[in-house]
Amino acid sequence: MSAMPTNHRAILCFDFDGTFVNREPHAEAMESMLAMLEDLRSGGSAWVINTGRSLHQTLEGLTQHGIRQTPDFIVAREGEIFQPGPYKRWIDVGHWNTKRHEDHRKLYKSSAKFLNEIRLWLQRNTEASFISEASEPAGIVSSTEEEMARICAWLDPLLEEHPELDYQRNSIYLRFTHHHYSKGTALLHLGKVLNITPEHTFVAGDNHNDLSMLALEVAHQLACPSNSLPIVKDAILSQQGFVASQPATQGCVEALSHYFYD
Repeated sequence: MSAMPTNHRAILCFDFDGTFVNREPHAEAMESMLAMLEDLRSGGSAWVINTGRSLHQTLEGLTQHGIRQTPDFIVAREGEIFQPGPYKRWIDVGHWNTKRHEDHRKLYKSSAKFLNEIRLWLQRNTEASFISEASEPAGIVSSTEEEMARICAWLDPLLEEHPELDYQRNSIYLRFTHHHYSKGTALLHLGKVLNITPEHTFVAGDNHNDLSMLALEVAHQLACPSNSLPIVKDAILSQQGFVASQPATQGCVEALSHYFYD
């Protein structure tokens, strides 16, 4: 089933963990942010959660943090776009997810030899684990963030010989993906479906896998909370975006106030 375009006029997009929510919930900040979102949504803005979590994990996270409001869209696993549908189901927006799945199936098949070489290198040189299972066909879990940085430094030049293969990185986790699919490309596609340009798009994020959407070609209102990685803060500042003085939820409240209420 395909979702139909709506009458939204702007996009408010947030990474989930470390941006929209934090490990230590801040009830007052969350109440303020949800009130702002409801106000902005009443004016035509679409609320989007854009995360590395699966759809199921994202819905679980909303419940765990006591968030009863339902996002207008969820971008899961750094690229799958979902919209609420009939009978409490979440449905594909157009055929984006179907194409993404097929492109990744072909990619993992064509890259099988190279991915196996990566797995063998990890076994010999690191304490990291290579993940290959139905829910996560190709990924890495490192022992520390420092180890993940070393793995990425080794990987990056090798990937130049495999132009379709990319990765999404967050903390000690890495997911191999098709280079056409990221948080940024998914959000751009959603904007095209909704006929919303980057000039009317707000994005907040904090980690490596948010960088693809924290770019002016994707959104003109860019923000990050104070707990963001230095590379994220630098990217925001270099594009005249907003770096909040508070972490996660509190920082998002600051960012929304800065762009829409000051």
